Amino acid sequence: MTRRYSLVVLAAVLAFAALLGFVNLVDKPPRRTQLATDHSIVVIAAPGLRWADVTSTGYADLWATLDYGAIGSVIPRGGVTGTCSSDAWLSLSAGRGVTVPSWCAKPPAPTGGSIAGWSSRRTDKAPIGLLADRYRAAGKCVAAVGPGAALGAADSAGKVGHYTAKVAGASYSQCALTLVDASEGSAHTTMAQLNTAFSAIPSSATVIITGLSDGPGVKDAGDARLRSLFVLGNSVKHGTLWSASVRQPGIVQLPDLTATLLSALGPVPDQVQGSPLQVAANQTPSATLVKQARSADTQLRGVCDLTVPFFAGWGLLGLLLGVGLWRWRAAVPTWLPPTLTWWTAVPAATFLAGLSPWPSWPAPSLWLVIFTALYAGVITGIAYAGRWRRTVTGPVIAVAAATWVVLAVDVMHGSRLQFSGLLGLQPINGGRFYGMGNVGFALFATSAVVAAGLGAGALLERGEARLAACTLALAGVATVVIDGWPGWGADFGGPPAVVLATVVLVALALGVRMRSRLVLLAALGAFLVAALLAFADWLRPAESRTHLGKFVQQVLDGDGLGVVGDKLGANLKLVFGTPFSPLVPIALIALIWIVAKPTSKPGAALDVALRSVPFARETLIGLLVLWTVGFAMNDSGLALLLNGIGLALPLAMTLAAHRLRRDQDHTIHI
Repeated sequence: MTRRYSLVVLAAVLAFAALLGFVNLVDKPPRRTQLATDHSIVVIAAPGLRWADVTSTGYADLWATLDYGAIGSVIPRGGVTGTCSSDAWLSLSAGRGVTVPSWCAKPPAPTGGSIAGWSSRRTDKAPIGLLADRYRAAGKCVAAVGPGAALGAADSAGKVGHYTAKVAGASYSQCALTLVDASEGSAHTTMAQLNTAFSAIPSSATVIITGLSDGPGVKDAGDARLRSLFVLGNSVKHGTLWSASVRQPGIVQLPDLTATLLSALGPVPDQVQGSPLQVAANQTPSATLVKQARSADTQLRGVCDLTVPFFAGWGLLGLLLGVGLWRWRAAVPTWLPPTLTWWTAVPAATFLAGLSPWPSWPAPSLWLVIFTALYAGVITGIAYAGRWRRTVTGPVIAVAAATWVVLAVDVMHGSRLQFSGLLGLQPINGGRFYGMGNVGFALFATSAVVAAGLGAGALLERGEARLAACTLALAGVATVVIDGWPGWGADFGGPPAVVLATVVLVALALGVRMRSRLVLLAALGAFLVAALLAFADWLRPAESRTHLGKFVQQVLDGDGLGVVGDKLGANLKLVFGTPFSPLVPIALIALIWIVAKPTSKPGAALDVALRSVPFARETLIGLLVLWTVGFAMNDSGLALLLNGIGLALPLAMTLAAHRLRRDQDHTIHI
């Protein structure tokens, strides 16, 4: 049995490696070089401009220049909603997201060389004025043209060294950096206004043209979009823009522009949350690059708008299937287990739908739903394709394993599917740009525990306790490495939760009693795993670090407690954000009590159901450990709980349907 087990594990590892290698071969990352800038830089903002607006007729002169520069899109994200122009300029100045709602309606213009009320807006967490301070320290200056641009060019004291109110007649040769608000406060920047701004640019300057923000005035979450970004200069090659802080082709964030402007002076300060722009030079026609940028905008906005109605519908369908399962529990219809299996595969299918061209087709939201349903069907086919379909747990293990594999391969390949998935990172509304998000981690770790736990149960039925423990340990190690490695998941709060859950499951499989010493050693091990992953990231060059390495640097700088406090505060804010949010952790506490009290009436009923499947009770205990620790360790612990339970419940319903169906007819062969 041990030899056969070893061969199965080896085959699984080789199959996974082959799949990852195939994905990397098909979608090989291009060679990128640092964006080269000239001795002067001009940033021209057309607030709210999208690539959907730029056409050969609407912006003819801009369109004609696209073959000579690098093309991309910028995520403004000054706050957690739409980003107004004032917030965008302030974020550019600070190198991180800044929001001052009172300035959105009308940005203050400089009077007497200073901006009124500036000192009350500057904090250590949002060091607005950093950009101008750094240029002044290097013996250079920053000029502003237009009232909005003045916010970006002001130093930490609110002083603007060189300011011109109107674009017409402005000079761009005074300073090494000039910020220009081409709109001059209008709601829509025309090509004529851009041409006016262009007319005074020195031929030796590097020009950055950007939509910058979601537009002037107060913005809400529905206004958040990708905005245009185009870099033109003597040293700029035609191609696609990229940044190490976002790690997605053609998409960067606003602080990346700050990092690029400061990189011309030397090392980028740690306070800046962006990375200098890079260019993947290529011969792709500009029209194609613009089409890709428009598609990315449609995709990100589309998933934001569709997430709530989609999963409301998915939940309603699950409720109907659950009622049907309860009603027909004495005689489960043949079609119900496969239907529940398909329904359970939907979360993984939402990521796979990103492989399809739905953003470029008419009625994109409809096609997103269709492709999700089709990919869920593919996973269901896999669940019933092999000999495992003949067991009660086989299809459930297959769906859980498929969910794990999809997220593992994606995060090891750059999180492309998470970046734009319905259950993904939600970057334009304040989410992450790469790695494993809280929702992704909830699905990833929950599917790992379920697949490994039920697989261990099958081995325990055969008396193979050691092999069951090995299965759990291997699944835990693989999940921790993929989730926590800086180049992949770059997750700090997830690995400790997985380590503790794995230790508990292995101990239960071996029949080891969980004494206080073992619990303390497990907790220490979980902490060391997270610390080592963060330290390994910190050892890399500063420009290559993820937030793990940056957190280590913040601890060394004495800011670690503040970061931890911010994360705890964000978690509590989510828990009490709505009247219904506290129900999720309350449900977790109730479930823990029910499992801990098998003699109680609800505990006894649950215990009977769990004992019908080998190691099911222990698997549930592992999930509870995972969710509890994950909830405490993450800034979006509520999302982790909601989605972890949201996946485990369909898996449990599917398992129950297969169990009942098998008990009612021992002769069926699906």
